[in-house]
Amino acid sequence: MFFEKAALWFLRIAQWCLCVTLLGISGYLVNEYAQAKSRVPPEVWLPCITSAFAVCIMFYSITLLCCLGRLLLNIAAFFDFCFMVTYIAAVVLNRNNFHQDGRQNHLWQALTWTRQQAGIDSHANKNLPLVKAMVGLTTTLMVLFIITTLMCINLARLADEKHEEKTSHRRRSTSRV
Repeated sequence: MFFEKAALWFLRIAQWCLCVTLLGISGYLVNEYAQAKSRVPPEVWLPCITSAFAVCIMFYSITLLCCLGRLLLNIAAFFDFCFMVTYIAAVVLNRNNFHQDGRQNHLWQALTWTRQQAGIDSHANKNLPLVKAMVGLTTTLMVLFIITTLMCINLARLADEKHEEKTSHRRRSTSRV
């Protein structure tokens, strides 16, 4: 069980770093829309809000991973499942932004057009890699949360088996007396 927890700990640190990066990128894109006084599309808001919550919850998960019992592992699996679902929704919302040629990405086109209509420098060359990075990070985090959800469920199952083994051993030893 030590190696499973160590692997989960390393994945959590990777998730936390990627969430912080995604929060920064999506926050910058939200700011770009705000400067143009335009409505921010949900394909930018959802990764931003989800990453903000994930950064907070994963900070505690990383620090408490060594002492997580069965109940806390099940709670961590629940939160991982919730984040997994929201990242899947974010990937579905960004389905039109996976083009190899970034200039075909709808989000980049909408952002560039919105900023040009507002009379602001569009930052087209700067925003293109950010849109691609946001979509890539969202997809990567979706996969990582699928993996950590399954790992937390497995660790909770192993902890249950270990607990059952301890309690059945105690029952056998006290019943003989």
